[in-house]
Amino acid sequence: MTMVAATTVLILLPHARAQTPSGGLSPELAPLAAKYQSDLDALAQTRDKALAQVRQPYLDILTAAEQRANSEAKPDEAKAVADEKQAVIAGNTLAATPSPLLPRALSTPRGNFLREAARVEHGYAVHAQQVAAEYLRGLVFYEAKAQAAGQAELLKQIQAEKLKVAALGAVGPRPAPGAGRNVVLNGDFAQKKDDGTPESWTGGGPGKGAVATEQGATFLRMVSSYKKETWFLENVDRPAGVQELQVTVRLRSPDFKGQGPYGIVIAQRDAANQLVARDLPCVLKAPCPAWRTMSGVVVIRPETTKLIIRCNMVECSATVDFADVRVEAR
Repeated sequence: MTMVAATTVLILLPHARAQTPSGGLSPELAPLAAKYQSDLDALAQTRDKALAQVRQPYLDILTAAEQRANSEAKPDEAKAVADEKQAVIAGNTLAATPSPLLPRALSTPRGNFLREAARVEHGYAVHAQQVAAEYLRGLVFYEAKAQAAGQAELLKQIQAEKLKVAALGAVGPRPAPGAGRNVVLNGDFAQKKDDGTPESWTGGGPGKGAVATEQGATFLRMVSSYKKETWFLENVDRPAGVQELQVTVRLRSPDFKGQGPYGIVIAQRDAANQLVARDLPCVLKAPCPAWRTMSGVVVIRPETTKLIIRCNMVECSATVDFADVRVEAR
């Protein structure tokens, strides 16, 4: 497993102990494993505490709605509210579309809850990526030393550690309440690197790109005057059992000139890293001076093992803004 692939797997960890005990490991690896576990547990505790704070206001509203439905002799409404309340308490994923039996007055507080819960989950994923990257850097450092010194046993331990954390990643990310599993990290571009480019995205092509802020909202701005492709991409292992992707994005390009499309491109590759399919679920070929929300569905091929999510522009001279990139695995 390459370092990039292992990092992709690690950043999708759910809230679970990594099961990477330091006992039995070499003196070089034991501190790394212990710190990784400690940091991951600390992040999970912070995330769970934040989620509890986000849930409580909505639970209070649900309790009041349940009492009101009972007092007004509306058993179907009372049951729908009670079911919603139990799902929130259990931390289950809520359906994006609420039950039609829920009171309409719950629409706004429910939306607020889903948005805040998703924000907390996103923050956990971003920080978990940083923890994973640090752990992998340590493993790679000792792997190079072990290879140079011919330490076969240490190399076996390092490979075993990589396989353990990769196996955990097969479970997939913990879904945000009320949505499918979003395989994109930093899709709102709230996190950026020192050079201004978005965290967890890799850029390429002759154009440029950086995170921008407008009225408190962040987005990725890409600029190119070349016919060749310019892109920022994320590599993601195919989540187990997933058959399709629901792709959404907000796009804007007031100065578009050219023929080629700009938007989201999803590439699929097999175990041999051969291209299986290249879909354009959300693209435009004309100027778009105001933000436009787009969505599309991508069917995953049986042989696909890796997904490549690209913010892409080609055959055009334009400034293109990307916001709220989301790819839900279903």
